[in-house]
Amino acid sequence: MKFLPLIWAGIWRRPGRTALTMVSIASAFVLFGVLQGFTAGLDRLVTSAQADLLFTVSRGSLLDRLPVADLATIRSIPGVRIVAREVAFGGVFRPPADFVPANGVDVDEVRGLDDKLQVTPAQWDALKATPSGALVPADLAATHGWKVGQRIPLKPQFYVNRDGSGVWQVDIVGIVPPNPDDTLFNNIVLINYGYLDQSRTEGAGYVNGFLTRVADPSLTGRVASAIDAAFANSAHHTKTYSQRQLAQANVEGIGDVGLAVRLISSAVFFALLFSVGAVMIQAGRERTVEFGVLKALGYRDSTIIALTLAESLIFCLVAAAIGLAISTAAYPLAMQAIHFDVKPGPGITVGLVYAAALALIAGSLPAWRAGRLAAVDALAGR
Repeated sequence: MKFLPLIWAGIWRRPGRTALTMVSIASAFVLFGVLQGFTAGLDRLVTSAQADLLFTVSRGSLLDRLPVADLATIRSIPGVRIVAREVAFGGVFRPPADFVPANGVDVDEVRGLDDKLQVTPAQWDALKATPSGALVPADLAATHGWKVGQRIPLKPQFYVNRDGSGVWQVDIVGIVPPNPDDTLFNNIVLINYGYLDQSRTEGAGYVNGFLTRVADPSLTGRVASAIDAAFANSAHHTKTYSQRQLAQANVEGIGDVGLAVRLISSAVFFALLFSVGAVMIQAGRERTVEFGVLKALGYRDSTIIALTLAESLIFCLVAAAIGLAISTAAYPLAMQAIHFDVKPGPGITVGLVYAAALALIAGSLPAWRAGRLAAVDALAGR
């Protein structure tokens, strides 16, 4: 600790240059933190997806529907534990922009399907007892100021109700807290399938797909093949895949994000290496006489090297920590701007490791030069 004032004074010997260099390092680590967090979030999205949960949709198109009668066939397949129908209801709350993701589900089917959804038994019972009921995510409720007992209008994109208004009035019977580990119904409004099915003018008796939980995750592939084989000769051919396969396909559809982030991070790291290295070398040359004074006072070469590396390390770590702190605050805003919700946020530990490596590499040459200086030459400014 007795060397800390000396190190801190060396860092701020040229305040203007130090501040500008710190800004450049912090800016680079803001970008690094957001990109690294996005990559880690995508990886977590895939690994957290449930391998024992299957989606069955029409093979022809995601817009094609399947008859709800197929549910009984899927339920009879060995290895199937729970099957639930699903209708993509997603509606607009305040036209034209306030889209609300919503699904029509059967309470008895879906309540045992998603064990990560934070719905209490009382809320399930309230939804089942109220035909026009809806379970609303807490984030949506906070955004729109919704309360339990409030009636809200939803206007879906693909359905028209029998009164011709195109608007379904739903009553909020419960507000569901968010759970980042839930990748099935998190942040989705749930309404009763029967309420939707009985009041729509077309598509009655059909669903967008089925959700199936298998009894044993090791049977997932076999059950998926059996489901598709059961409808191979029907008028509605199916395609069944696991939630993890769907998550992986969605991530791959974005592109090789990991490779892109590694390339960008490498480019930023090498650019910083040259700029910070140049600053450290220049600072070392300007302090030749100071190093000579320290050696004349009895400081050993190893101590001079350690002090120089410590300056570089503290400087880079402080600047990187500032950048990573900003990226932690900016990450949710960036994800909100692109309408993509992935967790976790910036990789602070990884960022600090990169900052330490940057500091040691950039500071090694001026530290080595300072350590090998002769006291006489240093005092003479040579």
